[in-house]
Parts: sequence; C-alpha cells; structure tokens
Amino acid sequence: MKKVFSNIFLVIAVICFLSATFLIYKKYQNKNVYVDQKTVQELYSGQAIYKKPVFIKIRTLDISLPIIESSIKKGVWETNDKGVSYLLNSPLPGESGNSILYGHNFPGLLGKLKNIQRDNEIEILFNNGEVKRFVVKATSTTGSKSLHILKQTQDTRITIYTCTGFMDSKRFVVTAVPKKDTQVLN
Repeated sequence: MKKVFSNIFLVIAVICFLSATFLIYKKYQNKNVYVDQKTVQELYSGQAIYKKPVFIKIRTLDISLPIIESSIKKGVWETNDKGVSYLLNSPLPGESGNSILYGHNFPGLLGKLKNIQRDNEIEILFNNGEVKRFVVKATSTTGSKSLHILKQTQDTRITIYTCTGFMDSKRFVVTAVPKKDTQVLN
C-alpha cells in the first residue's frame, strides 16, 4: 500500500513539474515584434472596413506589440499571449472616453510596464496608418477586483493594465491622455 501511494505521489510530482516547465516556457517565449508605420499601412490597407488599433509602442521601455481585439464573453475576459488586448466595447484609443488595453505581465509582453514614468510617450498605430500619441499622466497599483479603472470617463484617455504583486493579485495601471491634450484626470 505504501508503494502505491509513493508511486501516485511521484506521478503527481512529475505532472506538476512538467506543467510548471510549460508555463515558464510560455511566459518567456514571447518576443517583441517591431513594425514601423509603413509596414502597418501595407499590412492592413484595404483589408479592414473599419478603423482599429493594431500596434502599441512604448519606446522608453522597448515595447512594441500587436494589439488584438478582445471582449468579455460570459463574464470572462479574453486574453492572449501574443500581444496586448483591446477591449472592443471601450472607445477607440484617442476617442472620447476610456479606452481599455491589457496584457499579461510576461517579459515579452507587458512585463516592463511597471517601469513606465509620468510623461513617457505611448504610440498607438491603426490599420489605416494613423498614429496617435499619448502621454502618461498617472500610474497606480490596485486590487484585482478594483473596477473603477474600467469606468467610462468624459475625457479622452487610454488605460493600460497588467498583473502585478504576489501571485498576480494586483493590477498595475497606466493612464495616458492624447499628447496634444493637457487635460487633468478626474
């Protein structure tokens, strides 16, 4: 009987080890994709019938990632490990309201986001070749259940967030406004 339990324990340990190895591999395999504005225009010209964000760049942090449209289905937020998610039911970046972007805290994704500083610039590239620039006005760390960061606003802003803290129990939040805009956040 003792031997059966030790064999079961050994199998469980091997499964846990393999799972952890796979998760670590997935976390560190992502690499930034660098694309210039001309390439975005070539890739997306004539393919889309509506304007949409396709890339985010934060040059001071060496972040350049695709933006992938996502939504909330049956109460579950869609996520991906290929880029930054854009919440479809939030306004387009640069339009009135709070545009929501989020992504994993992986080194090849938004792992460096916690190093962003006030007045750093964020660029959003659109499928039509347009580039909108934003300036960081605030950063904060909130609990994972803090929904105030997602609320719509009267001003124009983007909110970018990722997990942080022990066991990803918190959210690191960046709020930025259009570069030409000097508005004060509420």
